[in-house]
Amino acid sequence: MSIQVGTAHSPDALQIEYRAEGSGPLALVACNGIGLSSFFWRPLVETFSKTGTFVTWDYPGHGRSPTPEHPRELTIDACARGLWSVLDALGLERAVLLGHSMGVQVILEAYRLQPARVLALVPVLGAAGRVFEGLPLRRLMPLLIALGEMQPQLAGKLLRASLQLPGLWQGMRALRFVHPDLCPREEFEPWFEHFLNLDLRGYLALCRDMVTHDSSELLPEVAVPTLVIGGEHDLFAPIARSREMAAKIPGAELLVVPEGSHAALVEQPELISLTLEKFLRSHQLC
Repeated sequence: MSIQVGTAHSPDALQIEYRAEGSGPLALVACNGIGLSSFFWRPLVETFSKTGTFVTWDYPGHGRSPTPEHPRELTIDACARGLWSVLDALGLERAVLLGHSMGVQVILEAYRLQPARVLALVPVLGAAGRVFEGLPLRRLMPLLIALGEMQPQLAGKLLRASLQLPGLWQGMRALRFVHPDLCPREEFEPWFEHFLNLDLRGYLALCRDMVTHDSSELLPEVAVPTLVIGGEHDLFAPIARSREMAAKIPGAELLVVPEGSHAALVEQPELISLTLEKFLRSHQLC
């Protein structure tokens, strides 16, 4: 299988590391959730790189992409511009855009920028905007973000300490942050490792932008095939947000992953892969 690893430079002077696996006429480009690298996409990469090109990449300050010189200026719109820089670097004219969690907002903004280059949209376990609305800590989020930006080193120490608490994984399963039976611990090890080494400055800047960012007004204007994927028990992107998004996008299809959490990509990858493949074939994209 062909693997191409490289670096793209965005109009915002951001350095972005990417990885393209496979080859073929169809390109799929995946956008991560905030604070994540590309590990949640591995099951889909293994499936779709056999017949096409599957591209994963890291936001600045995440994964292999370095933290920008001015991390507080990092925004969702900047990430969307970075996406197109990755495609340009690979010489890909058009692609199917997939986004997990915050990545949903990134692909919508990327569509706003260059709709003619988008073959289809696949929003996964996310919302079009104002993602903290409806969550228990939504009113405290601006204060928590501001405190973190004032003391990023202290915030980093507190975060790392919390991720190393005994019984954390058992607590996540008990509270249904992940499915208690379907989410393998080994799939979350890269997440723990990534967060332990994360530079919080870029992360907090994106959190601050997410408080107010909203692409909802764009949804009725989407004119490409769209498959919305939601988790039945997703605590971070409630299924109502996915239903709302699918209802507002003309002709959109909706997959509700039974008992799926915010980690449904690794809990039920076979269901998601089969549904995505059927969706692509039905629109003659593969």
